[in-house]
Amino acid sequence: MSSSLRPMDLVSQPAPYQDRYKILQKLVAHLQKVRPNPSKSTHKLAIGLEGRVAKTSASAQSYRFSMSILFRDLTKHKGDLSKIRIAQKPIVSAAKPLRENVTKATAMEKLRALLHEISVLEKNGYNMSSVSSGAAQDSVLAVHETCVRCNTKFERSNIMEKTLCRYHHSKKQFDKANRTYQYPCCGETTASTSFLRLGCKTNKHHVFKSEAVESLSEISEFIKTWKVEGEENVLALDCEMGFTSLGYEMIRLTVVDFFTSKTLFDEIIQPIGEVIDLNTQFSGVSDIDKQSSLTYHDAMEKVVSPNLINANSILIGHGLENDLNVMRIIHRSIIDTAILYSKGKYKVSLKNLAFEFLSRKIQSGEHDSSEDAIATMDVVKVKNGIPLDQKDWD
Repeated sequence: MSSSLRPMDLVSQPAPYQDRYKILQKLVAHLQKVRPNPSKSTHKLAIGLEGRVAKTSASAQSYRFSMSILFRDLTKHKGDLSKIRIAQKPIVSAAKPLRENVTKATAMEKLRALLHEISVLEKNGYNMSSVSSGAAQDSVLAVHETCVRCNTKFERSNIMEKTLCRYHHSKKQFDKANRTYQYPCCGETTASTSFLRLGCKTNKHHVFKSEAVESLSEISEFIKTWKVEGEENVLALDCEMGFTSLGYEMIRLTVVDFFTSKTLFDEIIQPIGEVIDLNTQFSGVSDIDKQSSLTYHDAMEKVVSPNLINANSILIGHGLENDLNVMRIIHRSIIDTAILYSKGKYKVSLKNLAFEFLSRKIQSGEHDSSEDAIATMDVVKVKNGIPLDQKDWD
């Protein structure tokens, strides 16, 4: 068997990996037996067939049952794929038409149907009512903050003073085999007696994130986009953030046009506060050149404008409340894939959505706001029957 023969990776596995691997091996052998002219693409075909069964199976039992039906039908129809069905759907169509382009009016109708109610946005952390500049100025900054990395409480006024912040840079995950939590970054567990259990990474400063609207408004007043007139457009956007003396701030912003797939804005942004940690491992930003980078206020002047984000814009993003908060924007027409395509009370990551619906691997290393914005936009297109490669719109 080829070393490249392995089951398709899925967000939700219906059966143990080893079971799927053994069945995949048997499927390759069966295809080679029943198909009159087996080719080098047998492995690829087997992976696709097994993956399709796995995707449509809710349990190990239904997976094995569906695979047995597939084996039976392959034998019955002598490998004729045009007569095989998986989950009541044919594998191939004898006269499958090319996907037709959709009109811009149809696409807009589909997108408007996805817009979230204001109550849903508020429930998911969106700021839909700004704080007046007077209230923001009169409010008092918190004296103490809790470090989001090491959980130490510290005085906010001392944030630029050097200290020791020891932490794990990845979230702990439950290990079913050992029934304990493990940190993927270093392999330490919460049950470990090693000094490393306290953290495998250190920094000279504590950091914090402000989430209350009042605290965010103290850095910069929120902008109400419905006060900016402009052409109707649909934009996908994503921000990267870093830690500063004022909390968690935007350090890169990407805006992509939905209909042309063109990047309209992609800039490194100077935060308002003094930089503590650019969060490079996750943000992908390793340096901010003050000579060439836009300031926050310059960036917002360009972005919140008649030609980009305005009163008539539909904004698409994943967990977009985080992006709009660091941008200090209040917007009403939102399509959030973290809300739309989540399963139950748990929100599915953009990485998993991109893999499941686009067969695209993203965030394999440092995050890239351009890659994330495009992936979010493409998930919406695929889920709503809008061709990814369409560039001409009637």
